Parts: sequence; C-alpha cells; structure tokens
Amino acid sequence: MASGQDYRPAYERVVDEIIVLISSRDLKPGDRLPTESELAAELGTSQRTVRDALKMLSAIGRVKAERGRGLFVGRGTESLRGAHPVPFRPTDMDQIAALFRFRAVQEREAARLAASHAAPMEVRALEDAVELGRESAGRRDWTAFTRSDERFHTALAESSHNIFFVDAVVRIRELQAQVSFLELGQDVTDAERAIREHSEILEAIRDGDSELAGERAAHHVRRSLEDYRFEIERRLLALNETA
Repeated sequence: MASGQDYRPAYERVVDEIIVLISSRDLKPGDRLPTESELAAELGTSQRTVRDALKMLSAIGRVKAERGRGLFVGRGTESLRGAHPVPFRPTDMDQIAALFRFRAVQEREAARLAASHAAPMEVRALEDAVELGRESAGRRDWTAFTRSDERFHTALAESSHNIFFVDAVVRIRELQAQVSFLELGQDVTDAERAIREHSEILEAIRDGDSELAGERAAHHVRRSLEDYRFEIERRLLALNETA
C-alpha cells in the first residue's frame, strides 16, 4: 500500500525541493532565486506547480517576489543550512502542529521542574524577561519583544535544572524560526496576552505549584499554535484573492 506521503499534492513536494535548494546552495535572505520557468525545468515539474509552491513559500515569507525584478530568498532561511536539510515543512500545518505539541510537552515538564527547583537568581531571570516583554510591547519594539520571549523560555528551561531541556528549547526554536518570521505578536493585544501568560507561569513557579505551572506553560504553547494557524491561513487566503 502506498504511504500517505505519496498522496501529497505536487506543489507541496516542490515546496520541499525549493527549501532544500535554498539550503544546498547556502542562499541567504535577499539572494536571487531562479525564475519560475528555470525552477520548473530544474525540478522536472510544471511551471504552474512551481507557481503554487512559490505562493505557499511567499505566504510564510520564505520567498519574496518583487514585481519586475524576480524572486528572492526571504527571511528566516538561516536555520535551513547545515549538513542535513531539515525535513520540517513550514507550510504544512500538520507538521507545525506536531512541532508545537512536542514543545508543549517539553515546556510543561520544564515548568513543573522549575516550580520545584528554580533558584532565586533563576526566578529573577524569568521576572526580568517578563518585564522586558512588558516594556518592549509598550514601546511597540517588536524586536525587543521577540528577544524577551526567547529569554523567558530559555530561562524557564534553565530553571528546570535539566540540561537536556535547555538544549531542546534551542533546537525547537530553530525549527520554530522557520515560521516565526510571520511576525506574530506584533499587535499590542496579542503581546499583552503573551505577557500575561508568561506572568501566570512565573506566578505558579514562585508559588511552587508544579502542576499549575505545567498546565499554564502547555496552554501558552497551544495558544501560540492557534496564532500561527490563523496567520498562515489568512496570508494564503489573501494571496489567493490577489492571484
């Protein structure tokens, strides 16, 4: 019997092939890509299939099409380079969901352990990350806000006193970066919600409530998945309406 992989639409397979092409050629943001017709010839497929694949890649910012100039590599491609191109497909909601489900397990356990093991200095690092997030959102400084989010989740992993969680959070965020350049959270309401959820996790850790800290951390990750799902679907709909 053929596997489910065999039934993937042709454009999804071409999405993978273009991602691997970007990785294998060590292309960086702003580098020019081959034209649609050149890609079709190189990948052995139709120009229509390439166009549909590029539409998906444009929706998540992996490729940028400039009228009259051509196709260029978008942001968020640095994590693609390496000895083994990542099989993760940033246009596949099933894979995005799987990534976040794994992250929810990891964050839940890290928060549970942090509630039992966090030292005062580690609690302070979490507090500083929450405060940086609050200040940066107030200034609408989204670069600083993203940095505060990274600091919070790294500090959470470090507070678990499990070095493998620290390593896991770095690796997970590298994969998540392939969809993070959607620039979610660049809205005051969403940013305030994220800060509130971080604060609630921190409160449970301060209280030493392992189960509540874990539940709140997992809930926070699930809400992030909902945001990604909504934004990707919104961008694809907008691209289809203008096509």
